[in-house]
Amino acid sequence: MLDHGNWGLRMKYCDLVMKGGITSGLVYPNAVLALTQQFRFKNIGGTSAGAIAAAITAAAAYGDRQKRSSELPGVGSPKIGFAGLEGVAKKLTAEGFIFGLFQPAAGARNAYRLLVTLTGEGSQLMKAATMLLAVLIIAPIEAVLTLAIFLGLGLWIDGLPGVWSAAVPAALCAYAAAAAFAVLRIARVTRRNLLGICNGMPSKPWLGNSHPALTEWLHEAIQELSGKPTNEPLTFAELWAAPRYDDEPKSEQAISLQMISTDVSHHEPRSIPFENARFWFRQDQFEMLFPKSVIAAMIRGKAPTTIGEDEYFELPHAGALPVVVGMRMSLSFPLLISAVPLHEAQYRRHESAADDVAPNQNSQDSVLSTAEALTTGGTPGGAGARSFRVCWFSDGGISSNFPIHLFDAALPRWPTFAINLVGTRENEGRSSTEVFLPSENNQGWQQSYNSIAAPSAARELSNFLFGIIATMQNWRDLLQSRAPGHRDRIAHVPLSSEEGGLNLNMPQSVLDSVAAKGTAAGGVFSRFSFDNHYWVRWRNVAAALQRYIIQVAENAKSTVPDYAGAHSMAESGNPEPPSYQFRSQDRQAAAEALLKSLEENGAEWSDLGPDLTIGAPRPLPQLRITPTY
Repeated sequence: MLDHGNWGLRMKYCDLVMKGGITSGLVYPNAVLALTQQFRFKNIGGTSAGAIAAAITAAAAYGDRQKRSSELPGVGSPKIGFAGLEGVAKKLTAEGFIFGLFQPAAGARNAYRLLVTLTGEGSQLMKAATMLLAVLIIAPIEAVLTLAIFLGLGLWIDGLPGVWSAAVPAALCAYAAAAAFAVLRIARVTRRNLLGICNGMPSKPWLGNSHPALTEWLHEAIQELSGKPTNEPLTFAELWAAPRYDDEPKSEQAISLQMISTDVSHHEPRSIPFENARFWFRQDQFEMLFPKSVIAAMIRGKAPTTIGEDEYFELPHAGALPVVVGMRMSLSFPLLISAVPLHEAQYRRHESAADDVAPNQNSQDSVLSTAEALTTGGTPGGAGARSFRVCWFSDGGISSNFPIHLFDAALPRWPTFAINLVGTRENEGRSSTEVFLPSENNQGWQQSYNSIAAPSAARELSNFLFGIIATMQNWRDLLQSRAPGHRDRIAHVPLSSEEGGLNLNMPQSVLDSVAAKGTAAGGVFSRFSFDNHYWVRWRNVAAALQRYIIQVAENAKSTVPDYAGAHSMAESGNPEPPSYQFRSQDRQAAAEALLKSLEENGAEWSDLGPDLTIGAPRPLPQLRITPTY
């Protein structure tokens, strides 16, 4: 058993970011346990399966801090903290346990079996046979009726010989009709089940089911690890306010937990917990996704907003959100796991505006207040809302499967480690089984490569299409992970096609292999050099800032005559700015001094140097102003 309670040892601090990967996430618990031998966690984040691991890690970190402060009744429980995480890791890597967590909705079991078979390690012949049989099982009546109609037409036209003549085309048409009806039936079932085959809560088979479902088991695990009862769900705010260690560096939050979800309705990634957004939920929909104790805690003391026959409760804001809700919003793997519907308020139309605005915006700050209400989803309590529209939140991996940007800082106070799950084809040039952490500056920059070529034209076309999807999904994360100052903090865990992914029912030998790679992944960070990491970061910052300031100076001084007034406005406040004016002369003066300083520094560097990009890590970074999410 690992020792997670030796408080006499001086521990270092770190952040941890984990990639999505469905069952590949079984790597993470053992990786976390290995890291706890030398590190304490400050910030933890992830996407999809990485969000599960992040939530469980944060709960264990909270429980260990509670043990340290002796504020928790029953702190000696072996289920609390990282000691409890060992039990969770063993349970997750027990054969059949993961498979039992995924419980399809009524009417979707055949589709679920088909999905498991097609994504498993069976032969192509077996998968083809399963596909053919699944269509007939899902839509048997439609197949029989279509077959009977075509054979009946043959009998009517030419008697028994007509039946024999129509047999083959009748069978083909019957199968085609069954396939179409099967797709429609699955679509209806998944829509009824909030756009997924499994919603994460227990199904109701005829003979009963004693195995917990995904979300309820994860809720129980989070509560046990944190030492909290099941009817008091752990919240993000409780992590922020967790007890501090005596030697802990100062920070706004004791433990920060962030996940990425994808707001499909708005086509954008969103960080959870929401900082400024306001959403509502319907209790009947959330009862399909979360344990009743979680919902009861979220609506306790709240009055619903009623629109027509529907009641909407405001989603707990910012840190008040239960961790299990944020985690569940990040792991909604498309179609396999139901999406999470949230609702945003729409307000009465302002007489002088073209868009919906919140009511009673008549003060001097009406424009800013209105914009804030719209960008955050509305006013507290939904006051003045005329209707709600649904926003579907699905898997965070759709938009950022490896959110290495989380907790990133130009000059970090401690390392932010990341664990990347890669296929053996993406691991070319390295051992196909060993975990890899760059040990030199010239390692880790190489591009990944996935061959499109295949023996059959259909397979090659499939590889091409899936390659396009993977590029859209991962290009930003891949570029970031190869950059200097980032690549040296990423441990790459190679997984074969039978390890993780959509393999929901792996044999014990494979589970043991995945768990061992997790332990190795956590162990490799013992040789991480923070000194080199910090120096590389500083060279990046110096080069990027210098290039950016030179650009600011060149553009500020090289004004186009037609637009000279814009520069004068920034330089002296004359003419008066049309919007976003500084609210005091001190702020205006400070901004003018800042611009002057940037112009002077940029001009000097451009003319006289020195050029800080010479000898800096390549490729050179670039600074861009982009919105946060």
